Amino acid sequence: MNNPNARERILQTAIKIFAEKSFEGSRIDEIAREAKVPKSLIYYHFKSKDEILEVLTTNFINEYLGIIAAKPGETHQEKAQEIPARMKNVYYEFGLKNADLLRVMLIDSLKKSKDAPILFKVVEAMINKESENTCTQNYNIQERRIAEFFTSFIPMYAYLCFADSWTKYFNIERKEFDKLFMKVYTETHGAYHKNHD
Repeated sequence: MNNPNARERILQTAIKIFAEKSFEGSRIDEIAREAKVPKSLIYYHFKSKDEILEVLTTNFINEYLGIIAAKPGETHQEKAQEIPARMKNVYYEFGLKNADLLRVMLIDSLKKSKDAPILFKVVEAMINKESENTCTQNYNIQERRIAEFFTSFIPMYAYLCFADSWTKYFNIERKEFDKLFMKVYTETHGAYHKNHD
């Protein structure tokens, strides 16, 4: 019964269905049908739909931490200079690959009843990892959380999730849209890094 390929297929199918129907609107039997596995196999691997989302989120966070760990001890000035290249070569591909999961995390995080939105967990993990590698005395963890969440995470995730519908609705070529977003992102999030030591 334990088929590792089936587990991954269940996870990938769950992302697709959660993104299409929302987490609340999805059912285990839909995931089983779409993944072409018996419902019992899903329960063999996961206790519940909540655990599936938790595993997906944990996998996302771990992969993201692997990306940021590649540049330990980087200064704000270096981060500001690296934004365009890093966005193009690292974060864009990572975000594109995870666009459906980002949709699910955004929707889940927007619920008023959430005390600990998923996106807060992502930014917390990122800042904790970064603070391990930062030797500066003036590291203000609250400021970093706010800067990353409101000038980087939210704009970036919205960009990735809305790109297709935005370009169709506003009749703009994707290359032009990407270029303009990067310009604005660099001027906002990049400015934060440029103004800090």
